Amino acid sequence: MRKIILLVLIISPFFCIAQIKISGVIKSDKAVLPHADVVLTNDKAQIVSQTVTGADGNFELEAKAGSYNLNVNHLDYVSFSKKIDLKQPLVVEPIVLVQKENALSEVVINSTPTKVRREIDKTVVNIDRSPITSTGNIFEALSKTQGLVVRNDQISMLGKSGVMISIDGRMIQLTGEDLNNFLKSLSASDVKEIEIITNPSAKYEAQGNSGVINIIYKKIKKDSWSNNMSLVENQAKYGWRTFRNSFSYQRDKLSFLISGVNNSGAFYREERTTIDFEDSPLKLISKQKEKKNDFSTRLMLDYDFTKNTRVGVQYLRMIIMPTTADNVKTTLFDSNNELTNYLLGNVETKDNKNNSIFNVYIDQKLDTLGRKIVFNFDILDYNSRRDSEILSNNYDPEGNFLNVDFANLGNSLQDITNYSAKIDVDYPIEWAKLSYGGKASFSKTNYQLYNYNTITGTPVLNPLQSNQFDFDENIQSVYINGSKKINDKWEAQFGLRGEFTQTKGVSKQADPPEYINKYEKLFPTFYLSYAKNENNTFVVNYGRRINRPGYRQLNPARYFINSQVSSIGNPYLLPSYSDNVELSHTYKNNLSTKFSFSVTSNSYSVIPEVDKTTNEQTIVFRNFFTEYNYSLTENYQLDITPWWKTDSNLFINYNDSKKTDPTVDVDLMKGFEFRFSINNVITFNKSKSIVGEVNFWYDSAYNNVLFHYSASNSLDMAVVFKSLLKGVNLTAGVNDVFNSSPSYAFSKVNGINQSFISYPSNRYFRLSLSYNLGNDKVSKKDRNFGNEEIRRRSN
Repeated sequence: MRKIILLVLIISPFFCIAQIKISGVIKSDKAVLPHADVVLTNDKAQIVSQTVTGADGNFELEAKAGSYNLNVNHLDYVSFSKKIDLKQPLVVEPIVLVQKENALSEVVINSTPTKVRREIDKTVVNIDRSPITSTGNIFEALSKTQGLVVRNDQISMLGKSGVMISIDGRMIQLTGEDLNNFLKSLSASDVKEIEIITNPSAKYEAQGNSGVINIIYKKIKKDSWSNNMSLVENQAKYGWRTFRNSFSYQRDKLSFLISGVNNSGAFYREERTTIDFEDSPLKLISKQKEKKNDFSTRLMLDYDFTKNTRVGVQYLRMIIMPTTADNVKTTLFDSNNELTNYLLGNVETKDNKNNSIFNVYIDQKLDTLGRKIVFNFDILDYNSRRDSEILSNNYDPEGNFLNVDFANLGNSLQDITNYSAKIDVDYPIEWAKLSYGGKASFSKTNYQLYNYNTITGTPVLNPLQSNQFDFDENIQSVYINGSKKINDKWEAQFGLRGEFTQTKGVSKQADPPEYINKYEKLFPTFYLSYAKNENNTFVVNYGRRINRPGYRQLNPARYFINSQVSSIGNPYLLPSYSDNVELSHTYKNNLSTKFSFSVTSNSYSVIPEVDKTTNEQTIVFRNFFTEYNYSLTENYQLDITPWWKTDSNLFINYNDSKKTDPTVDVDLMKGFEFRFSINNVITFNKSKSIVGEVNFWYDSAYNNVLFHYSASNSLDMAVVFKSLLKGVNLTAGVNDVFNSSPSYAFSKVNGINQSFISYPSNRYFRLSLSYNLGNDKVSKKDRNFGNEEIRRRSN
C-alpha cells in the first residue's frame, strides 16, 4: 500500500492539462534585461504563473484561456503591469522598463538590518550586515537572534526544547558538540535570513519536539565570479581564530562554488559541581583547555541541461581533531562538613572526527505555473574515534599522597552510514497551492567502546565496562501540504505527514541483547490567517511532532567522566511526542503578540542517579514525565530616529511537569520565567558606512523539569567600518562584557541536592577583517544535504 501511495505521488504531476503559451522580451533603454520577475495574476490578484527572464531577456508563461494581469518587476527598475486577454498563443510586444533613480550599481554599503517579517507559518529575521552577527559563525548568529537562546551550550527556542536546524530547508541532523562544530565552521557572512518556524509544516521532517530554525543563504547572481576571504581573531583567556575563503563562479549553464574554513586556537571552560551526599558531600571543579584545529570544505557544482532541468552535486567534508586537557579537583567532606580527602584527576582526551556527505539532485520544472519536481539522493559516511585517559590520585587534607583512586583508558569508535532518497513536488492548481513528496532513509550504526584499568600501569581490559552496539534505523515518510488564499482576508494551510519507523539494536550489555521497535505515526499541521485590515493580522496554528532519541542516548556503553561520575545510554528509550498550539496577532508588522501552549508526552531527560552506598553518580536517560508550557511573547520594533533602530522582545513562560513513572525518585519543578531583550542598531554617518550595534538580554531565575536555573544576563557591543578600502570591511566588538551569561543549575534526585555551573569563554574581544573581490552579480542559492538527521543524532 505504501509503495502504491508513493508511486501515485511521483507520477501525478505529469498529468497536466493543456495550457496556452505567452512569450515576450523584457528590455531597458539600453539592453535586454535578465533576472526580471514576470508574473501572471487573475482578477483576484492570485498568481497563476510566474517565471524569470533568461540571459537574453526572453520569457515564456502558460495559462488557461482568460483575462489576466501581466506584471514585471526588477530590483533596479520601475514595475510594469498590463492587462491581457488570452485566447490563443500570444507574443507580447517588447516591454521596456524605466530605471529607478536610486538604483545602485555595485556594492551596497548604506543599508542596515531590516525589520522582522512575519508569514503565516514562520518569522523571518534578516541578519545581513549586522555588526555583531555578520563577522562570526552561524552558531553565534543564531544565539543572538531574537527568539533564540543558548542553554547548556545548545541552541533552542524560547519555551521549547529539541529544536531542529536546517539550511535552505534541509535538516542538519547533529546534536551536541558535533552540531556546534558544524555550525561554527560556517560563516554568518554568507547568511541572508533566519527563519524561525515554531510550528513547521508537513513538508518538514517531524523530528524535533519544538520547531525548526531554517538558515537561508544569500543568493549569487548570474554571469560573474567572486571571492570572499575573512580573518577573525578572538581573545578571551586564550585566543582562537578563523580563516575562511569562498570562491564562486557562474557562467551560462554552469554554477560552481568551493569554500574552506579553518578554526584554530584554544578555548577555556571551568565547571563546578556540588553533590550533597548525606554522609560525604563533595565539590568538583573542572578546568578544561581545549585545543582546536579543524577544517571543513564545501564543493558544489550545478549545471542547467535545459531551461527546465537542473542537475547538481554537492560534497562536504569536515575534519575535527580537538585535544582537551581537563584538570579535575574533587573535594570530599564528612557529615560534619569537615574535609576528609580530595582527588586530583587529569583527563586527556583526543578526538578525530571525519564526516563526508555526497548529494546529487535533479530539479525538473514541469511548466511555467510553478509546478516542479525535485529528486535528491544522499550518502553519508561519518566516523569518529575518541581516546580518553583518566588518572585520579587520592590525597589527605594536608596534601599527602594516599593512593591511586582511579585510572582508566577508554577507546571508542563510531561509524555511521546512511543512504536516503527524497522527492518533493510543487503542484499549484487553480484553487490551491499543493506540495507533496516522500523520503526513504536507511541508517546503520556501529559503536565500539573498550575501557581498560590502568592502575597497575599495564592496561587490563574491563569487559563489564566495554561494549559493542549495533543500531539500524529505517524511516519512510510521505506528506501532502496545501495552502489557499480564500479571499483578501482569509488564508488557510493544511498538511499531513506520515512516518514509518523500524529500529533494531544489538548490544552485548543489554538484556536481552537484541531489541526491535516498529511504529507508524501521523503528524498533522494546520494554519489559519485572518487579515482584519492592513494593520491587523491574526494567525492560529497547530502541529504535532516527534523527538527520537539520539544514538548515544540509546547506547548502553558507559563513558567515564571521572571516578565519581559516568554516563550511560538506555537502549529502551522511546520517542516523545508534542502537540503545539499558537495564536498570534501582528500590528503594522511592528508589534506582535503570541500565545502558545504545548504538551509533550512520554518525555525523556537525563537523570543523575546517585548510589548512596558508593557515592557514585551515573547520568542516565529515562522516559518519565509529561511536560506543559504556557507562554506569552511580545515583540516590538521601533525606529526611534532615522539613525537609531530598536528591536525589543518580552517572553513570559509557565512550565509544569507531571511524573508518569513513579519509580523515578526526583522532584519535578514548575514555575514562571521572564526574559527581556533589546537590540539597538546605530548609524554614525550619512553614508551609513559606520554602523554600531548594542544588544542586551536578561533572563530571570526559572524552573524546568528537574532543574532550577539562576538569573543571567549579557551585554554585547560591536561596530563595523564598511569599505575602508574597496571591498574591505573591519569589525570590532566585545561579547558578554560583564561575563554574566552563565547560570547555576540546581536539582534534587533521590533526596540529594546537586548544583552545577559552567563558565565557557563567553566574554571575548573580536576583531574581523574581510575582503571581497570580484563583482556582486550572482544568482545561485546554496543547498544542504538530505540526510542531516542522521548526522544530528550521531552524537
